[in-house]
Amino acid sequence: MDIKSKVFKRKTGKSAGKWIVRIEYFDDIKGKKCYMERHADKRGAATDLRNRLVDEVQKTHGQMQTGEKMTFCDLAEICERNFYQPAEIVEGRKVSGVRSVVAAQSHLKVLKKFFGKRRIRAIKTESLFDYKLWRLKTDSERTGEPVKISTVNRELSSMRKMMRFAFSSGWILKDIFFNSKVIDGSAEIERHRILTLSEEKRLLDACEGMREVTYTRKIRGIEEEITATVNVDNPQLKAMINLAIDSGMRRGEIFKLRWNDIDFNNNIIRIVGTNTKTERERLAPLSDRAKAELESLKTITKGERPFPLTTINRSFGNAKQAADIDDLHFHDLRRTAITRWIAQGTPLALAGKFAGHTQLQTTLKHYTATDAASIKEINEKLNAFNLQNDSDQNISELVN
Repeated sequence: MDIKSKVFKRKTGKSAGKWIVRIEYFDDIKGKKCYMERHADKRGAATDLRNRLVDEVQKTHGQMQTGEKMTFCDLAEICERNFYQPAEIVEGRKVSGVRSVVAAQSHLKVLKKFFGKRRIRAIKTESLFDYKLWRLKTDSERTGEPVKISTVNRELSSMRKMMRFAFSSGWILKDIFFNSKVIDGSAEIERHRILTLSEEKRLLDACEGMREVTYTRKIRGIEEEITATVNVDNPQLKAMINLAIDSGMRRGEIFKLRWNDIDFNNNIIRIVGTNTKTERERLAPLSDRAKAELESLKTITKGERPFPLTTINRSFGNAKQAADIDDLHFHDLRRTAITRWIAQGTPLALAGKFAGHTQLQTTLKHYTATDAASIKEINEKLNAFNLQNDSDQNISELVN
């Protein structure tokens, strides 16, 4: 990069007597010559300033002045326009954009709320820890509960991508995330919750039939409690639960599933790269019961997708409540599937492949643990078996 610089003493004007540093260079991005002028009180200071400015212009490829004026909101707008766009997939692999634009926009919204008009050059590594502390003290807009560390980690991961883009573009002089422990995955609380067989039956039963529902109605200013029997048949929710438990599919993958991705003849589901977390295409098994549920949906669902939905939070929550199941996330059904595959003798590598894990460690870390509820259920069944066995032996001894 061709950079011209000089140091001279100004003789006239408001800055008469000051030592002036003038830098001239060509901005390849703007396609024009750029000039920069700074002043110092002494010649030695001006010479040092010139050397520093020339070094910064070289390191930033002429983008130093752009970075000096850029705010975090400006950077967010550029990132949203450049790479926070819907993913483009070529031959099953993502080549640009992001898989979940909604999540990215959600991250940008809260990041802009904190950093806002702050200049990106003023954001230091310490600022990241300030953000983390502030975020953990706020409540989630969606749930009203304190924000989880995993949520903050994902927001900071989005910011890391933005700031490294700014660094590579020459707008900042340092990667503020380098060697920083602000994103701490080990602090996240790991879930090992899986669905027991009895819970599974209750949950699936809660997706169909009649149910008594109690609600409050207000008429002419007077509130009264109403109990009514309603039809709670929800074949789509039941099919989604079966797919998650038997095929190990993520909720987003189920939402985006298309009819032509399902091979009913060979009992295989093709999950395309645009819909997966790892952005890699994979195949998943289709169980007989999940297949039957999907086939029943053909008569009631129109369009190319079996599940033309965006959320099941309310219906899944109602089903859990009716089934008397606590502390269950929809993603726990996927964990249940993979744990059962392994328990039934499926090789760990194959289970990880069906699940779409890129590392075997992920399968080992998250999906082979047994929770307390499962242990309790097994103990109850074992105790019942032993009790029956003792009873049979006593009867046999009396007969003999």
